[in-house]
Amino acid sequence: MSEEQPVYDYIIIGAGSAGCVLANRLSANPEHSVLLLEAGSRPKGLWASMPAGVSRVILPGPTNWAYQSEPDPSLAGRRIYVPRGKALGGSSAINGMAYLRGHREDYDHWVSLGCAGWGWDDVLPFYKKFEHREEGDEAFRGRDGELWVTDPVFKHPSSQAFIESCVEAGIPRLDDLNAPSPEGTGFLQFTIKGGRRHSAATAFLQPVLKRPNLHVLTGALVQKIVIEAERATGVEYSLGNQSIFAAAREIILSAGAIDSPKLLMLSGVGPAQELTRHGIPVLRDLPGVGENLHDHVYVHSGIETDRVASLNKDLRGLRSVLQGMNYLLRGKGCLTMGASQAVALAQVLPGARRPDTQINYRPLSWHFNKQGLVEIGKDNAVTISTCQLNPLSRGRLTLKSSNPIDAPAIYPNYFGNERDMVAAIAAVRKVREISCVGPLAKHIVNISPPDSMSDGEIADYIRQEGASSMMHWVGSCKMGIDSMAVVDERLKVRGLQGLRVVDASIMPTITSGNTNAPTIMIGEKGAAMILEDRLIGPRRKFRSESARAN
Repeated sequence: MSEEQPVYDYIIIGAGSAGCVLANRLSANPEHSVLLLEAGSRPKGLWASMPAGVSRVILPGPTNWAYQSEPDPSLAGRRIYVPRGKALGGSSAINGMAYLRGHREDYDHWVSLGCAGWGWDDVLPFYKKFEHREEGDEAFRGRDGELWVTDPVFKHPSSQAFIESCVEAGIPRLDDLNAPSPEGTGFLQFTIKGGRRHSAATAFLQPVLKRPNLHVLTGALVQKIVIEAERATGVEYSLGNQSIFAAAREIILSAGAIDSPKLLMLSGVGPAQELTRHGIPVLRDLPGVGENLHDHVYVHSGIETDRVASLNKDLRGLRSVLQGMNYLLRGKGCLTMGASQAVALAQVLPGARRPDTQINYRPLSWHFNKQGLVEIGKDNAVTISTCQLNPLSRGRLTLKSSNPIDAPAIYPNYFGNERDMVAAIAAVRKVREISCVGPLAKHIVNISPPDSMSDGEIADYIRQEGASSMMHWVGSCKMGIDSMAVVDERLKVRGLQGLRVVDASIMPTITSGNTNAPTIMIGEKGAAMILEDRLIGPRRKFRSESARAN
C-alpha cells in the first residue's frame, strides 16, 4: 500500500468501448483529473490493426481474457468460449467490427421498464455525437464524430448474391442498416478507417493521451473498489506494489458485462449469500449483481459452394501471400473484411412485429486446427450464421473465489427458455430458404444441417456443436427500478454514493444487433450524465507527480 494516495476527480475502471469514451469526455475539461485503469496493454502488430486479423485476436492471447463458461445443460453440457478484450479498446480491439445500433423499440422498451431518459429519441443525439459517417440521412446519422463507420472496401460477389437471394426470399432491401427501425438486407457497416480497425481506443483515447489531466495505466488489475460509509472512496489495484487511489468525485466501473459484476462482488456489493460464501464482507446486498446475463447465440450453417462463391482458395497457400501484399501495399482486398460482410435483419417467427433474427454472411469457411488457431477451409464453402435478436433466456455469473485473479463462473443458459430454441431452428430453416433461391442458389453444392433434418435433429445439432457466443454479453448489472436492478437510470449503483456502472452490463435487455455501437453510446450518455450530476463539495488537490502514467 503506498503511503501517498493521489486524488483524482474520476477513476475509470476498464478502457473498453465505454471506458475510452468516458476518459475522452471527462478529461475534456482541464480542471478534471482522470485516471483510466486497464488490466491489459496496448494492442500491437499487424493482426491488431488489420480487419481480417480478427481471426487471430479473437483467440486466447495477451489481449484476450479468453474465459470459458461452466458446462451449460441447455447445450448438452458444453462449455462456451467467452472472448473478452484485455487491451486499450477492450472488446472493440478484438471484435468483428460490425456496427449496428439496434431497433428504436429496443430503447423505448427500456423506458417501459423504468429507465427514464433511455428511449430512442433520448439516445439518438449521443449516437450522432460520436459517429463519423459520410453516408445516410443527417436526421439520424452523425457526420463529425470520432468513430468512423464505413462500408466495406471489398465486396465479394457472393455477398451481393446473398443480398439478392434474401430479397427473393421476401426480405426487403435496406440502404441503411442503422436507420431507426431497420428491417431488411444489405452490406454491414464497420468501425474501419482506411482499411484498419478503428477501435474505441483508436477513436477516442489515442488522440487525447497527451492531456496532462488524463493518466492512463495499463497492466493495472483492479482488486476491489474501496467503500466506506456507503460511499466509494477509492480503488485498490495491483501494478507492481499495491496502491490506493482515492477519487474526490466518482468511480466509474466500465469493465464489461463479465468483469463489472465480478468486481462489484469482490468489493462487497452483490448477493449477500454469494459474498458470504467467499468470506467477503457484505457492504451492500444487491441480489441482481451477476444476474440477467445474456448474449446473442450464434448458430452456424456450413454451405459447400463452387469456386466462384468462396474466398477459401484465395486465403490459403500462395494466394494468401498475394492477398497480404495487396493489403500491405494498397490497403485493399479481402483482408480489409470484418468478421462478416452482408446481413439480413428478418422475421422468422410467426406473429413477429419486427425483425427477430440476424443472419450474417461470410464468403468463406473456417475451423480450429490442432494448434487452436483459425484455419480457412480447404474446400470451397461459405458460412451463414444466425442469432435470435431478443432472446428470452437468462444466465448468470458468480465468483469462483475471493481472489481477483480468478475468472468468474459463467452460466450462459443459452436455451433455458424453449422459445429461443424454436427461434434458432426457424432461423436455420430460413438460411436454407435463402440459399435455395436467387443468384446464390446456382453456387450451392450442399448445405449443413440438411433440410431432411427434423426440428429435433436440428435442435440436437445446435446444442452439441452449432451454437457459440456472438460476444455480445450484456445485462449483468442491469438498469431499472425493480428489486433486481443494480443501477438507476443515471447509472448510479443503488444505495451507494460515488459509484456508477457504465458499460454493456447495464442493458436491461439486449439490443437488436451487434452491441459495440450501443456500448459506446452508453459511454457517451454516461459521460454526459456524470458531468451533469457532478457532486458538490470541496476539491482536494490533484497530485499528478504521485501517479505513474504510461
